Amino acid sequence: MDWLFHSEFDTAVTVALWSIAVVSVTTIVLFAYTMGLRIVTLVQARRRQRFLTSWRDIFVLAMLSRKDAAEQTLPPVRRGDHTDLLEEWNRARSIVSGSAVENLIELARRTGIPDLALRLFRKHSVRSRILAVQTVGHLRDSAHRGEVRQLVEHENTALSITAAVALVEIDPDYGASVVVPLIEQRRDWPVNRVSILLRLAGSERVSEPLYRAIRSAENEGRIYLLKFARLMEPEVLDALVGDLVSSSNDPGVLNAALKLVSGYRGVPRLAWLTRHETWYVRMQAAKVIGRVGQEEHLALLESLLDDPEWWVRYRAAQSIVSLPFLGPNQLRKLQKKQSDRFAADILQQAFAEVGLA
Repeated sequence: MDWLFHSEFDTAVTVALWSIAVVSVTTIVLFAYTMGLRIVTLVQARRRQRFLTSWRDIFVLAMLSRKDAAEQTLPPVRRGDHTDLLEEWNRARSIVSGSAVENLIELARRTGIPDLALRLFRKHSVRSRILAVQTVGHLRDSAHRGEVRQLVEHENTALSITAAVALVEIDPDYGASVVVPLIEQRRDWPVNRVSILLRLAGSERVSEPLYRAIRSAENEGRIYLLKFARLMEPEVLDALVGDLVSSSNDPGVLNAALKLVSGYRGVPRLAWLTRHETWYVRMQAAKVIGRVGQEEHLALLESLLDDPEWWVRYRAAQSIVSLPFLGPNQLRKLQKKQSDRFAADILQQAFAEVGLA
């Protein structure tokens, strides 16, 4: 092998030249590999886009026509396309309602989507199981209700909330009875996802278990659950708010409950609420009177115009201006009779906001 390194240069120069040659060849190989990888990636991306486009068209036709869902010719699906197919079908299924739902479910059965979902269901990957559970829910597959129920209490937040939504889709009555009592415990569930599943179940199904959960919870739990109380039936909500305002002395609970007062029923302890030691309870009481107050409640608002807390005075003044039985002249007279400077000033500010000079 001596001839390979034979040179008129000394050893150091020869080694340097060979190093340069090796680096150059390596660079060329890596460049060729990178370009080949890039080409393969582009080809795969274009093929995937064609695949998704063709199936989106199929899903749209199925949404619009039961006949197309049952009879249109379906292209073959390769093993590597299974996840894309499931994700795209779930995306289409999540935006439709009515007969279009049944059409997409019929198409899914023809495509083999239920079997694909069950394969993913058995995998250990959380991402795969989430996709599988979402698909089972969208298919309304009651055969696997028990397995979905077990996952509702899974430690992984994404998987458990997906299972909760799926359970409600599969069996709304059973799902609501299981999921609603867990809402307080699963504070890790995103509030918007909880609202979605409650709407999905319907107010007639969630009202009773949500009422029970709120009434039996501790104060902190009540405050959290009251975030979802508007999704209850109106008469149940009014009864709940009345009970809480009548029986609770906790400022947080009172504050949350007063935000939900609709005006269809009277507000218990209203005079006491305007004198509550916590300023934001007095503020909410002032806002409630502005929404549902009668003439006999005007004196309560006047008493809040000189409150030590600016926000209480401000909301009281806004509520006074919003009362339908007070005209401009009556409002001006009311301001003139105020002996407290803060009360007169805050009324003037409220007048200016509504264009009353």
